[in-house]
Amino acid sequence: MKRIIAALMLALSMTAGLRAAELKIAVIDMQKAFQEYEKTKTIEIKLNQQMEVFKEYSNQLNQQYQNLRKQYESARDDSQNIAFSSAERENKRQKAQQLYESLKLKEQEMTSYSESRKTQIRDMYTKLRGEVVEEIRKAVHNKAVLEGYTIVLDQSGESLNDVGFVIYVQPGLDITDSIIQDLNRGYRKNAKDPAGAAAADK
Repeated sequence: MKRIIAALMLALSMTAGLRAAELKIAVIDMQKAFQEYEKTKTIEIKLNQQMEVFKEYSNQLNQQYQNLRKQYESARDDSQNIAFSSAERENKRQKAQQLYESLKLKEQEMTSYSESRKTQIRDMYTKLRGEVVEEIRKAVHNKAVLEGYTIVLDQSGESLNDVGFVIYVQPGLDITDSIIQDLNRGYRKNAKDPAGAAAADK
């Protein structure tokens, strides 16, 4: 919140020398722009697909673990079964020990895989989200330059009292829908143009 206030104060101080008639202020709902940008939805689909791949492999690891566990428990029980000779029970005990060690290794593999994939998904989301936010910022910057806006405020932010920083704005000053249209138009164009899409993804 302090950063938002500081940025607002800086923007106001920079325009303090301008006459009121020269100020042209607009607002945007960054949260809405992020949610309704079609690239955001594509990213969510990709992340969900990746998570399904990870989930499928996790299930395979878990099945392998359960199979090892059954084998270990069977060998352990046999090693204590007096129906077997001492030599047979010793063989079962050694087999149970080997299976127990394999079971512990499989547990470590499952834990390591789960943690690494969670980190991977989180890093992917952070990176892709940052790219989307930057594209929105560029779209806002371009519109501000073309249409002569002095300041563009984000009305999706809230204060500690859960009240929006922008309490009221005339409908004509809200450029959210216009920005969303510009973003989606450009995204669809790049989707039809493989070269353009590849350049946009870099």
